[in-house]
Amino acid sequence: MNTIGQDMRDALQSLTEIGRVTKVNGQVDVNFELAAVLAQCPGRSAVIFENIKDHTVKAVGNLVDRENFARACGIENTLEASLNYIKNGIENPLVPVLVENAPCREVIKTENIDILRDLPITTFFEKEAGHYITAGVVVAKDPETGKRNVSMNRLLVLGPDKLMIGMSPSHHLYRLLEKARNLGKTLEVSISIGNHPAVLVAANAYVNLGYDEFEIAGGMFNEPLQLSPGVTVDVEAPKGSEIVIEAEFIPDELHQEGLVSEFHGMYVDYGKSPVLRVKAITHRHNPFYQVILPGRYYEHFLIGAMAIETTSFLKIREAVPSVKEAVITEGGMGRCHLVISLSNPKPGEGQKAAFAAFAHCNLVKQVIVVNDDINVNDLVDVEWAIAARMKAHRDIFMIPGVRADRAEAVVEDGTVTKIGIIALREETALPKAEIPNDVMDKVKSQWDTYQVKL
Repeated sequence: MNTIGQDMRDALQSLTEIGRVTKVNGQVDVNFELAAVLAQCPGRSAVIFENIKDHTVKAVGNLVDRENFARACGIENTLEASLNYIKNGIENPLVPVLVENAPCREVIKTENIDILRDLPITTFFEKEAGHYITAGVVVAKDPETGKRNVSMNRLLVLGPDKLMIGMSPSHHLYRLLEKARNLGKTLEVSISIGNHPAVLVAANAYVNLGYDEFEIAGGMFNEPLQLSPGVTVDVEAPKGSEIVIEAEFIPDELHQEGLVSEFHGMYVDYGKSPVLRVKAITHRHNPFYQVILPGRYYEHFLIGAMAIETTSFLKIREAVPSVKEAVITEGGMGRCHLVISLSNPKPGEGQKAAFAAFAHCNLVKQVIVVNDDINVNDLVDVEWAIAARMKAHRDIFMIPGVRADRAEAVVEDGTVTKIGIIALREETALPKAEIPNDVMDKVKSQWDTYQVKL
């Protein structure tokens, strides 16, 4: 496994080398315009905004898609390589190390803080309450054990030094806040902005409370993630982060958020959420502010999808060892639809794999199971398996009345119906008509000799 840089700048350099960075030189406004440009930039390359109205800080968006992730992490651009890379981080975690004089602390501000003045924080959708930080990696420590918890949460700017943080009561961070409240302690956080794609995916891993997601990032990098101690809080941040906001929860203060976009591309109203008081902002010299376009856009989908599909794969493997691959689809909003491939499955293992997936991630509500001769990352191939191998009266099952995640788009009395589709080949199935593999491989390896003109 390659040793690569751990910073967002390392990732941008890797993408620049293959022409996957787009620069926007014209002036853009943080009020909706930056989001509109990101939404329409072609090619899924990373985007650097060089000229943001009323700001000197540049912005980076659309950093993560599957090809960008592969290049930034030094792996092949295949689903198998991505699964193995993230899986290695989960199965072989490495404890982070602390470093002094980190780049993220080159500039330290503890007075005269004004978040909207200092950072190009963006508005995205017309009915939302205001300016949101969407790429913040939030770190807190368990007030009893001292173990780190890493997550990504939306942050709404309420004032020069106040942020609302969106989180569900089921989230680990919420549980740490409850612990601190019961112990009469204040919960501190660091919010790092501008991170390597591997750090972003690790922060979204579906692992148990007490598992340090920064250890997963270290396992992915194949070397410990380097962290910097806090300046005003006892919480660390990745040393190469572009910007770090240090804050603490204001006891018992809540803010009524109003409408906010979700991954399904619609507005929801989650009610009241906790509030943070900002204590310091630190950053690199000439920092980049990272933006993840929320709602129904591919980067938002993929950062969560890659984490969910990998942890789902590991849980499915415990139930069905013959599992080969698992992918969360973009069409399923990067959360809800999972395609699983099995190698030589025994009768009933397709259903068992689907149940394992449902049990692992509450957001997954449709599972398709296919044989490993199907490319799970090619939805045309998957649909062929459904058309050619599935018998609807036998191979589709529904589980009604399952308690739904609060972000679920189609909910009824707090529940959703989950669907399993088993599209596995029967022993008596007609054989596939295929060109011999050795000839296909030969032609592929000697393609230039055919002088194909496009």
